[in-house]
Amino acid sequence: LESEHHLSFNALKGAYSAGTICFQGQIQGVQIQVLIDSGSSDNFLQPRIAQCLKLTVQESPQFQVLVGNGSALTASGLIPDLPVTIQGHTIHLPVYLLPITGADLVLGAPWLKTLGPHIADYAVLSIKFYLNDKFITLRGDQLAEPGQSQFHHIRRLQHTHSIDSSFTLQFHSIAPPSSTAALDSLPVDLAKLLHKYWTVFDEPSRLPPPRDQDHSIPLIDGSNPVKGIIQPSTSPFSSPVLLVKKKDGSWRFCTDYRALNAITVKDSFPIPTVDELLDELFGAAYFSKLDLRSGYHQILVHPEDRHKTAFRTHQGTNYTSLCWFFFL
Repeated sequence: LESEHHLSFNALKGAYSAGTICFQGQIQGVQIQVLIDSGSSDNFLQPRIAQCLKLTVQESPQFQVLVGNGSALTASGLIPDLPVTIQGHTIHLPVYLLPITGADLVLGAPWLKTLGPHIADYAVLSIKFYLNDKFITLRGDQLAEPGQSQFHHIRRLQHTHSIDSSFTLQFHSIAPPSSTAALDSLPVDLAKLLHKYWTVFDEPSRLPPPRDQDHSIPLIDGSNPVKGIIQPSTSPFSSPVLLVKKKDGSWRFCTDYRALNAITVKDSFPIPTVDELLDELFGAAYFSKLDLRSGYHQILVHPEDRHKTAFRTHQGTNYTSLCWFFFL
């Protein structure tokens, strides 16, 4: 039975896609969102609409509706003759109650079959059919750019189940952290040092300040970006990125700068050997080490070299880095 009843994932979420047309409709004068979806086996209505309008619902055997993402929803209740007004035209159709999100009403294959021959133009989002001795054309809503909404409006939509969920984002202050119990437990001189240079010891959450030595990327004379990695961008450079899982399960963002490094002037400063370092430590009684938190991100890239750090995402969008990236 499950295979006989199905709903496309776009219809479940009320999303715009190549096989859907959305427009505004009315039931008993109340505005609703209507979606035409040829991939849905039945006509479905959001139960809260029936409850809000106190529509007469007949009992019917419950059945499972298979959704395009592999999940299943339970349909319960039937309205055998629901009048819906769309752009001045009234249609009557049977609908099952199904807890869909996004659209309030999904017009599936059964309604499309009642139209007989019809023309659905998904390029301009319109459907044309013959009804009551005349041709009717319904024009779908164009996808609008998202706008700003007040938080209390979003909360109200969530309470009416018009949206799945909402989240609150809290922005932290960029002011220097005040003295804490952790600093008080440290030696006075060390606590003063940590507080004075908190921008270095704190976990990076913003761009580092400009310093005397910003990271530069000098190229070998005559070098050009390697062929095959150039994408349409404001920068002629474009390096691929990938995610590598760490031991703790988190992800490391990696940029493949091998092509860029191959045409970069090499730093001639020799790396000291272990034996030389041990000789330097001979006779010393106190030792110190420096381990900056995300040290690469605490160094700005020189403005003239930032375009060379461009990397592309899987969507083809290019970005450039303002601070020093790993693997450069």
